[in-house]
Amino acid sequence: RGLPIQVIVKADLNDLIREAGFATTVTGTLIPIPELIDMAADAQPWLAVFKDATAVPLYFGRGKRLATREQRLVSFARPDGDVCSTPDCDLSAAHVEMHHAQLDWGLGGLTDITDLAPACPKHNRMVGDQPGQFTTRMVREGPDEGRCVWRLNTQPGAPPNPERINRRPDLPRRFAEHLQHVRTEIHGPDPASGDQPRLEVRRVIDHRTTSPPARELSITDLSPIEVHLAAIIGLTVTF
Repeated sequence: RGLPIQVIVKADLNDLIREAGFATTVTGTLIPIPELIDMAADAQPWLAVFKDATAVPLYFGRGKRLATREQRLVSFARPDGDVCSTPDCDLSAAHVEMHHAQLDWGLGGLTDITDLAPACPKHNRMVGDQPGQFTTRMVREGPDEGRCVWRLNTQPGAPPNPERINRRPDLPRRFAEHLQHVRTEIHGPDPASGDQPRLEVRRVIDHRTTSPPARELSITDLSPIEVHLAAIIGLTVTF
C-alpha cells in the first residue's frame, strides 16, 4: 500500500515521558512503551505535526491521484488513523487505501491530506450516489474535526440515514476516561488537587440489625471510600 517495509508505530507523548503504557503499530499490534524506547535507538524518526505547518508536501490538489507515502504516514498518525474510517470496520491501517472522502477523484476531488481518509478496499468501492452505497465527507470543525463521516444512501423519498463515524479508535481513550471517573467516584478527588474533603464522622449507625438499640460504631476521620462502602451496605453516616 505504499508504506515502507519496516515497523511503523505511533505513541502518546505523555506515555513516552512516563515510560508506561502501549504504542500502536500500523498493523494494530500493541507494543509496551519501554520496548518501543529500546527499538527507537536504531529507528528512523518521523515527526507528524498537525494543524499548522510541515515541510513535507501533503497537498497535491489535482496534480496527483494516489496518496504518497508521507500522506499515508500522517493519516496513520491521526488519532483515528489506526483502522478503516468506515463505522464498525476494524481493518488495520496497513491494509487500507486512501479514500477521497470529501469529493471523489472522478468528480473533481483533491489529493490533499485534509480531504483523504483511510478506507479498506471493500468499503472504498461502496462509495457512490446510489441507494445502498455510501456518501462520505470530512468534518471541518468541532470535536470530530479531521474525521470522515459515512452515510448509507436510502431509496428516493425515504428519510435519510444518520451520518456515522467509526468510534473504534476512541475506545482506549474512553476506557481511560471511564476508569478515571469510576476511581473518582469511589476514592474521591485526587488529594494532590487540594479539593478532597476530609469528613469528620462521629457515629455510624448500623440499621441492618433488628435488635434494639441500634449498634453504633465510633469512627473518626472516615475516608471517602469508607463513606461510599457504608452507603452500599446500608449504613447511615452521621456528621
